Amino acid sequence: MSLDATVRGIRGRRDARGHGQEAAEPTADRGRLLELSDLTLAAYLRHLATHGGSFVEDAGLLLACGPHPQPNPYRNGALRLDDRLTVAEVERRGREFFGDRHYALWVREHGDADLRAWAARAGLRDLGRLPELMLDHLPEEPQIPDGVQLRQARDAQTQDDYLGLVSSAWGMGELSREIAAQIFFDPTSLDDENVAAFVAYYEDMPLSGAMTLVTHGVALGCQGATLRKLRPGQRLPPPGPPGQRRGLAETCLWMALKLSFEQLGAWCSLAQTSVLGAPAWLRLGYQPLTGYERYLVPAAS
Repeated sequence: MSLDATVRGIRGRRDARGHGQEAAEPTADRGRLLELSDLTLAAYLRHLATHGGSFVEDAGLLLACGPHPQPNPYRNGALRLDDRLTVAEVERRGREFFGDRHYALWVREHGDADLRAWAARAGLRDLGRLPELMLDHLPEEPQIPDGVQLRQARDAQTQDDYLGLVSSAWGMGELSREIAAQIFFDPTSLDDENVAAFVAYYEDMPLSGAMTLVTHGVALGCQGATLRKLRPGQRLPPPGPPGQRRGLAETCLWMALKLSFEQLGAWCSLAQTSVLGAPAWLRLGYQPLTGYERYLVPAAS
């Protein structure tokens, strides 16, 4: 289905956490999907900030600060949600909030041309583009490789294993659990009732993970990660038929989507992924919707 066409036959639902937020209207056009893209990203930034960090949201600007100064865009980031807010105001309030910290400025492809121009004039470092993808149905279940077990990240060990996978995927696998939790996410954040997170194990070793956060009737897919480097004695499951991938990350995300669609009230899914990770989600049936650029804003001091 083309995203320029109308997505029909969708019933509005209330937010899975019972906050009374309306999900998409019975007919959700591209403009509404873009609005949901921003709203769900903002919800995820707030979600992370409530576990060990802080945030301020006022007059169309969300500023989220994590417990560690490393400028992970999800932990130390600014997101404008109202186009009427001027670049000068975004810059001033970001400087006041973050003080002596570097932070990431989120720039929406569908609404922030002035912020992008300011980033270019100021010579801000480009942290890379995140494609935003959309899926309006639960895809066909992927085939799980023999010997692979999927575990929902509800116990402390599985949550810590998931954190380790994300840390490894970003080339920081040697970080302590404490520092990784400060930079990426507090593992206890996976306990929230609107989160569905799964980890794939082979021979009791974690290999891949993915999660969704359900808000505004949307399952936001995020934190997809696969172990970057095998540990001593660790093996991969045997490959499937010729030309077929193991697809562990896709399988973890599919399990999270199944829970999101069937129990948590999601009617569609949006996914933020890296350029390298996008093909895995496209294989599940996601379609490109928009994207977000991130720029590093240096500390005011």
